[in-house]
Amino acid sequence: MAESVVSSVGRTIGKLLVDEAKFLWGVEGKVEDLQRELKLIQCLLRDADVKQEHDQAVRECVAQLRDIAYDAEDVVEQYVLRVAPKKGQNIIRAYACFMEKCTCVRAHVLGTEIEDLKSRISDIGSKMQKYCIQPLNEGERKCARASMPKRTYAHFEEEDFVGREDSIKVLVKELLKDGEHHKVISICGTGGLGKTTLAKKVFAHDKVNKHFDGFAWACISQEYHVRDILEGILIKLIPNQREGVTKIRDDEFLQAAFPIKDTRSKLLITTRNKEVAEHINPHCFLHEPQCLSHEESWVLLKKRAFAEAKAIELSFLGLGVGRGIVASQAIEGIARQSEMEGQITEIIEDMKKLGDELLKKCGGLPLAVIVLGGLLAVNEWETVYRNINLHFSDKSGVLKVLALSYDDLPWHLNPCFLYLGSFPRDVEILVKRVLRMWIAEGFVLFDSSYEEGETTMENEAKQYLMELVKRGLVQVQLNLIGNIKTCRLHDLIFHNIKHDNEREGSSSMAIEVESTCKTRRLSLNMHEIGLCPHIRTLMFFMPHIQTLTFFHSGRFEWMCEQFQPIFINCKFLRVLKLENLSWMRGNLPKSVGDLVHLRFLSLADSEFQGLPQSMGNLVYMEFLDLLAKVDVEVSMPNVLWKMRRLRYLRLPYYFALKKKFHGDQKKLQLGTLKNLRILRNFNPKKCDVNDVGKLTNLQKLNVYESHDPIELEIFPQLTKFNKMSNYPHSYKLSIRGKIEKLPEHKTLSQQLRKLVLINSQLEEDPMPILEKLENLVFLMLVYAFMGKEMVCFAGGFPQLKHLVFDALNNLEEWRAAEGAVPHLSRLGIGYCPELRVVPSHVSTYGGWDEIYKEVKKSGD
Repeated sequence: MAESVVSSVGRTIGKLLVDEAKFLWGVEGKVEDLQRELKLIQCLLRDADVKQEHDQAVRECVAQLRDIAYDAEDVVEQYVLRVAPKKGQNIIRAYACFMEKCTCVRAHVLGTEIEDLKSRISDIGSKMQKYCIQPLNEGERKCARASMPKRTYAHFEEEDFVGREDSIKVLVKELLKDGEHHKVISICGTGGLGKTTLAKKVFAHDKVNKHFDGFAWACISQEYHVRDILEGILIKLIPNQREGVTKIRDDEFLQAAFPIKDTRSKLLITTRNKEVAEHINPHCFLHEPQCLSHEESWVLLKKRAFAEAKAIELSFLGLGVGRGIVASQAIEGIARQSEMEGQITEIIEDMKKLGDELLKKCGGLPLAVIVLGGLLAVNEWETVYRNINLHFSDKSGVLKVLALSYDDLPWHLNPCFLYLGSFPRDVEILVKRVLRMWIAEGFVLFDSSYEEGETTMENEAKQYLMELVKRGLVQVQLNLIGNIKTCRLHDLIFHNIKHDNEREGSSSMAIEVESTCKTRRLSLNMHEIGLCPHIRTLMFFMPHIQTLTFFHSGRFEWMCEQFQPIFINCKFLRVLKLENLSWMRGNLPKSVGDLVHLRFLSLADSEFQGLPQSMGNLVYMEFLDLLAKVDVEVSMPNVLWKMRRLRYLRLPYYFALKKKFHGDQKKLQLGTLKNLRILRNFNPKKCDVNDVGKLTNLQKLNVYESHDPIELEIFPQLTKFNKMSNYPHSYKLSIRGKIEKLPEHKTLSQQLRKLVLINSQLEEDPMPILEKLENLVFLMLVYAFMGKEMVCFAGGFPQLKHLVFDALNNLEEWRAAEGAVPHLSRLGIGYCPELRVVPSHVSTYGGWDEIYKEVKKSGD
């Protein structure tokens, strides 16, 4: 982890040298010297990160170097902050002010501080060499990272499932029983046994889906709010009455969510404690899954360890079992070559012996077997066996496997993995959001040798996540089309890394003010009313904090002014997440504009009502989410065009430009945001449609208009941006609002891969136009067609794989000629009450609850 910290700081200082050259003039030589020192010490840290677990002296050196790296970042950024032009200064006055300051004490102080940092680095470097810490040069580090396979994932397959078929049959049978007996079914067992995975399989079982009218899934963490949980359950059970749910009184919730009499309702729970199940219902049906047998463990291990291998690497033949162990089919293919049969047989025997010994340490727990499989898929088996005994002798078998899996992570994945541990336990984390936070934190290393059109930082971040998933360290939840929607850490893994997170300067909750002075990342759970009065105090003691996230607002009323201490005192914030603060009202203070280093700011689902003009100072912003509650109109200044680094922008549903500041511009100006990848809630009435054509890197566009019909004239502009790009790419388009008539298909770009039409209320059948989009893969129509019949002709939708219909209230027939939609793999039909005819050569899939959730999350 320390290596990744130093690497990130080095890159930040390098960016400052480029981006703030005018303010570092005269001291750039000293800053460059500091950057070189950090790169040199980085070579020692990969070896030190491993040895610090077992050597207190090395651990202390690593901690000191981590603090020095952060201090170096603070020194340089603080200097830039002090000499940068203040609000209202013109550029000539700014340069004059800067030159005056450079001739005074500030430049001298910076030089002195840098020399002190270099001296501290030199002293610790000497100590580390005394402890036999060996440097790993840049070439070796790049080589180590390059050895990890680069993969792309159109979708992610379900997790491996072994040895639970009988349990599924028992639980499904019990759920389908009628009568009052066993209204509660409990799956009980130790952590890592696969209780949640088993429950998900039962929850999604075909017989279960046909038996019950509604379904709801809820996760009860250690920190919870009863009303939030019950409200979430009720919304899932009656999604079409979602708005009325929030008006129900607390004393009505239990009766509404869990009716007792005259119902076939059942409650399926997972718990480690039998007493919990018996407390809910003394007569509950208790199912206790057993640990996997040795044979079942082997089946699961082979699925994980051999999943991606293609062939034996010949360099390992005769030298033991090596990296990239092969799938059994590949072994059999090579074995047919007689001259190699003996060597391969010997390798297989070695694998079997080592595998037997390693599986004994897993104790039949699926979680431990899956994590072990991820280790063996990318490492020499002998090395794994040796390390697990040598370095983790003081831990139980399961904890040994989990500890080694983290210890084995490549250095660039360590901070990403630990970052997930800063979220509350058992929380389902939105994947797209956490990937953006990784990028804003500087965790994602982007190879500048790539051409702009070949890959993106977002794709690189996805690769990081997939490496963690393949190693079994992260559990995922898929959306309707098989893409990863949310992720979480198993609670055993969460507890295993808690100490590492605290050591690295991250905390999920600040308990003692004295312990916060070195904290760089802080997560606060606002359900605890006792924390609320302490926020102001905590902010004064944490001036160097870089990441601050709030989870759950509870039912406490907040005014935006109460966050003033954060904006005034925490000048080095890069990531600020103020989401779901449903009672955060008022205008955001103008002091938010002082957080000039912000890369990520999310105010999603809060009730703020206005943004200050000073938002224009946030020129380093990359990810900005301004989605207020749906019924709140936000007063906005016309300054977003200054944030030229923006990669992601989500606007409020309803907003009005401040008349005092918009001048001659009556619409929001976005044409300068050429780095923008995703633009959501673009309102043609509030924004300049011509700006869209200038956003040459845009990959996803969401158009929102709540009242007036969307004019046909805007469609050429909505697809123009792709034609102007140096690297034409596929893109996604979502339109929420009435469309009187679709334009001709030639108006829509053939690069369109995903199209979502919501509330379009088209009178004419859209299929004759849409089916001519040759590269369209995903199509969702929600309250988009008012007619009774839709027809697809032969050859239509040549690439379409996923099709979703919902709220097509009048639709009676959907006909598709032979040869139409030849690649359709998933058809989701939600609330289409009159639909009677569906093409016989396609299969139905999904249900109202799943479709509703997808509509709600579409474009996230």
